[in-house]
Amino acid sequence: MTKQIIFIILTFLSINVFGQTAGELNEQSKKLIEQQKFEEAIPILKKSAELGNAEAQYNLGYCYRAGAGIEQNTEKGIEWFAKSAEQGFNDGLYQMMMAYGNGDGVEQDYKKAFEFGLKCAENGDGTCMWNVINCYYSGMGVEKNMEKMLEWATLLGKLENPENLTKSGNITSVRLQLAQMYRDGGELEKDLFKSYQWFLIFNEFKKDFSYIKQQQIVKEIQELEKKLTSDQKANGQKETEKLLGRPLKNMENLYKAEL
Repeated sequence: MTKQIIFIILTFLSINVFGQTAGELNEQSKKLIEQQKFEEAIPILKKSAELGNAEAQYNLGYCYRAGAGIEQNTEKGIEWFAKSAEQGFNDGLYQMMMAYGNGDGVEQDYKKAFEFGLKCAENGDGTCMWNVINCYYSGMGVEKNMEKMLEWATLLGKLENPENLTKSGNITSVRLQLAQMYRDGGELEKDLFKSYQWFLIFNEFKKDFSYIKQQQIVKEIQELEKKLTSDQKANGQKETEKLLGRPLKNMENLYKAEL
C-alpha cells in the first residue's frame, strides 16, 4: 500500500458521513454545550471522540462523570479521560492523575497517579507541577528525590501568576517555601542569598497570602537582610531578575503588606 493510499484512508477515518472532521464536530459540540443544549451536543461529541479528537474525548468523559446530557457513569468517564490522556491532552492527564490519586472510579494507585501527573507537568501545567513537587518531596508514588523536587519547584516558582487564584496560590506558595528552605537549611543546602532571591520573587505576588501573613514575611525578609553582605543586598534585585528571566515589578512594596 502506497503512502498516498494510507493517507487517504487515514483522512477518511477522521471524517464522518457528513464530511465533517473530528475537529469540526468537536467545535460544533462545544458551541451547543455553551448554550446548555446537551442533548443535541452529546451525539456530535460522541462522534468526534470516536474519531479520535482528544478534547472531545475529555469533554465526553466529563459529561459522563457529571451526568451532563447523558446518564452518569464514572467508569465510562474514566475510559474517555484515559483515551484523551493517551494522546497527551493535558486535561485528560490531570483527570487521570486525580482519579488514581483519590481512587475515584479506579483502584487507588499513587504510582500511576504520579506518572500521569508527571506527563501533565511536562506540558507546563502548574497544578500538576505542584503535585509532582509534593510527590518528590514526600515519596508518594515515586522515590523521594529532593534534587527533582528542587528542579520542579524552581520551574513552578518562575512561572508568571495566572488569574486563577488557586493556581496562582500554588506558584506563590512554592516561592515562599523555597525562600524558607534555603534560609533554614536541612533538606536544601543553606544559602541565604538564594533565600533572599526567592523572597524577592515571592514579593511579586504576595497578595495571594493574607495581610497578616504578609506582615510576618516582611519581618522575615528584614531579618534575613541583616545577615547578607552589602554586595548581596546591592545586587539582589539584578541577580534575581536574571534567575527569574524578567524584571521584578513590586520592589517598592517589599516592606509593605498589600490588600
